[in-house]
Amino acid sequence: MALKSPVAAVGISLLVSLALPSTAAKAEESPFVWSATGSPEDLGIRTGLALDLPGRPRFGSESNLRLSTGLQSGTVHPPMRLWGEVDVRKSDVAPASIGVRLDLVSGAARAALRQSRTITANGPAVVSLNRTFEAGRRSNGESGFLARQDLRLAFSDIDTIVTGGILMDNKAPFRAEVGLEKNLRPGIRLNATLSDLAHKPNARLNARFERQW
Repeated sequence: MALKSPVAAVGISLLVSLALPSTAAKAEESPFVWSATGSPEDLGIRTGLALDLPGRPRFGSESNLRLSTGLQSGTVHPPMRLWGEVDVRKSDVAPASIGVRLDLVSGAARAALRQSRTITANGPAVVSLNRTFEAGRRSNGESGFLARQDLRLAFSDIDTIVTGGILMDNKAPFRAEVGLEKNLRPGIRLNATLSDLAHKPNARLNARFERQW
């Protein structure tokens, strides 16, 4: 049976690459940024460069490729977004970074300040807190502001992560969710999420892959 979209071919090739041992250096050591996240039906691809300068500036482009289904058409012309990131504080306990993103098709743009903090590093789980504040212009031209806070509990003995988060958006109702992540093998992760706890809880379960070179 013929493939409905070239996205399927890309997805299959990426899944094959996951089965092969990676011999590339760690992402932090390489000047090239290349990552793929998602599934064969919905791939997010990011490419770019990392400069060997203070703050390790990183920049490049990213897009999403979706397979055609009976409910929606697939990607014909991949959307293109430009991105950039720089570390404003490099710390094992509380790193922080600033990022920008520009959608060349819709004109939407945003800047984000992200901070992570390790609360507890000892014991059965590593407890960390992630905060994000974003501001910019939406695709309809309106101003957008978003604040998110996530609590993360990582259990290394069972390779499982439990998360809880709240999201405040100036154009959407308050949201809260809890999640569970389980690594089945290198590059393949199982996610279970119970979202919209403040209004109408909605559960979802999916398997995704994520890998960087």
